[in-house]
Amino acid sequence: MDNISAESGRCLHCKKPGCKEACPIGNDLPSFLRFVKNGDYVSAVKSIGHPFGEICGYVCPHDKKCQGGCVLHKRSESLNIGEIERRVFEMNPYKVERLTDSLRGVKIAVVGGGVSGITFAVKTYEAGADVTVFEKDKLLSTLKLIPSFRLPYDAIRRVENGVKAAFETVYKTVDYEYLKTELQKKFDVVYVATGALNGYGLGIEGEEFATDYKLFLQSKQIGSKVAVIGGGNSAIDCARLAKRQGNEVWVAYRRTESDMPAFKREIEDAKRDGVKFIFNAAPQKLQKNNCGLVLTLAKTVSEGRGKLEITDELFDIVCDCAVSATGGAFDKSILGKSSVDFSNQLQFDNVWLGGDAKGGKLVADAVADGICAARRIIEEKR
Repeated sequence: MDNISAESGRCLHCKKPGCKEACPIGNDLPSFLRFVKNGDYVSAVKSIGHPFGEICGYVCPHDKKCQGGCVLHKRSESLNIGEIERRVFEMNPYKVERLTDSLRGVKIAVVGGGVSGITFAVKTYEAGADVTVFEKDKLLSTLKLIPSFRLPYDAIRRVENGVKAAFETVYKTVDYEYLKTELQKKFDVVYVATGALNGYGLGIEGEEFATDYKLFLQSKQIGSKVAVIGGGNSAIDCARLAKRQGNEVWVAYRRTESDMPAFKREIEDAKRDGVKFIFNAAPQKLQKNNCGLVLTLAKTVSEGRGKLEITDELFDIVCDCAVSATGGAFDKSILGKSSVDFSNQLQFDNVWLGGDAKGGKLVADAVADGICAARRIIEEKR
C-alpha cells in the first residue's frame, strides 16, 4: 500500500461505524482516517490518543476487530486500518505532554512497565498527576519478546522515547507487603498491571527439561530439532523464530487447529515458514536420552474449547529442545489474594487493575484498561 491517504479515502464514514465498535479501545477510527486522508498526520495521532498505535498496527488481530467490523469487509475489501496506523505512527510518534490539571497534586504509582501500565502512566501524567512506575525488569519487556519479524524493535523504541518524560521509573520487585506498607500509604492511586508472570507449566514427568518460552525467545543457541508445546501466539512466535534459524520445528497442540488461541494469520504464516503442526496431541512425558530429548504425546479427542479426552494412544518426538509455551496467569499474591476472580473488577481499595491482572489478552485490551482507569480516576477527583 503506497498511498495511505488514498486508502483512507475509501472510508465511507458510516453513521454507525462498525470499526469503532469492534475496536477494544474504542478508537475514533473515522476521524483518524479523515485526518490521514487530508495529510494531517499529527491530528490523526492525537485522535487515537495513546502511544501504542504503531504497536497495535502490527500485533492486533485486525481481521477480527476493526477491519472485521468495517462495512467494506462484506461489500468488497475492508480498509487496511492496521497498516495505515503503523505508517502514520511511524512517521509521527505520539508525543506526551501535560494537557490538563485535573489530577494536579495526585501521586500515582504504577506497578508494571508493560503496555497497560505505561498507557495509564501517560494518560494520568497528561492530566497533571505525579507518576512513578515500578518495574522489576525493563519497560515493555513482554513486547520485546516478540520476534522482530512480527514487531520491529524500532516501533517499541519509538514508544519508549515518546514516554520518557511522563514518569520516573523505579526498577524494583513489588510484593504484597511492599504494596500494603509503602505504595498504598504513600500514593493516592496504585495501578497494578504486572502481566501474566506465573507460567502454567506442562504438569508432566520431566517438565524440568523443557525450556520456558520467555527464555527461548531470548536465546541464541536453540538446536536443530525443536518441539513447541502450546497453541497461542507465543508458541507460534517460538516456532517461527526457530524455523527461521534453520531448525526442524513442530508445534504440538492438544486441540484442533480451529481451537488454537493464536491468530489465524500467525498460524498461516508459520505454515508458510515450514513449521509442522501436530493437533489433538497432549504432552505426557519428557525425558533425556543419548539423542537429546524424547517428548511423549498422547492423542486426544476434543470438543471445541470444552471437553478434552486423552487417549491411550502414545507417540514420541525426538528433539534437541522442547519449549513450554502454554501461557501464564496474573500473580494474585501481589494483592494478598489467591483465588479471587478479577476479570470483571477494575478497582480494589485504592488499587486499580489492568491488562493481564484484569483478564485482558490483547495489547488493545491492555491499552483500553489503562485509558478506562485513568478516565474513571479523573472523574472521581473532579
